[in-house]
Amino acid sequence: MFIHLIKTINQKQKMKKVFLFVGIAAFLMACNSQSASTEAGKAQEVAEATGAETFTVNSAESTVNWKGSKITGYSHTGTISVTGGSINADADAITAGSFELDMTSIASTDGMDEEMTGKLLGHLGSPDFFDTGNNPTAMFEVSAATADNLTGNLTIKGISKSITIPYTLNISEGTASAASSFSIDRSQWDVKYGSSSFFDDLGDNVINDAIEFNVNLVASK
Repeated sequence: MFIHLIKTINQKQKMKKVFLFVGIAAFLMACNSQSASTEAGKAQEVAEATGAETFTVNSAESTVNWKGSKITGYSHTGTISVTGGSINADADAITAGSFELDMTSIASTDGMDEEMTGKLLGHLGSPDFFDTGNNPTAMFEVSAATADNLTGNLTIKGISKSITIPYTLNISEGTASAASSFSIDRSQWDVKYGSSSFFDDLGDNVINDAIEFNVNLVASK
């Protein structure tokens, strides 16, 4: 009887450990289902380009890559064309600047067939997402900067929000190369389709609010 009681207690303790492990795993999965995004705030006054070297962004050599995903882990990747901009730098740190994106150039790098790619791009360009017919451009304008971070106004769909992002800068032989990787919460720019922040009962069709960007700008004097 005593041995049976000990076995029963041990079994209950094992079950508690299993439930605890499952609970922790579920919590971690929920946290990782959407990558953390840069906090957005009210748009700020743009920094003036004074007392610094000015570099003109080379659209052909600059790149912007994006990634969006569903809570199931399925994702889409692609590019957006840089149409212009400038970088103002002093002592290897950005002091002011901006760059513009052609939102009508959104492309997919998923490797899907032509039909599926066309459907995806058509949807991304529709009012459900970026409404590129009415909002053909997006822009980032620096308002403040340190050697490691840029604060600036990101304008998408005509909505300007201030965000702070990390960056690196390299200046060599009259060429400035600036790079940044960050995420934004698309819902703050009125990109609501498939967002659990606005719609209930979406199930596995929830699209994460976070959109990831990798920006690489090349500019010359």
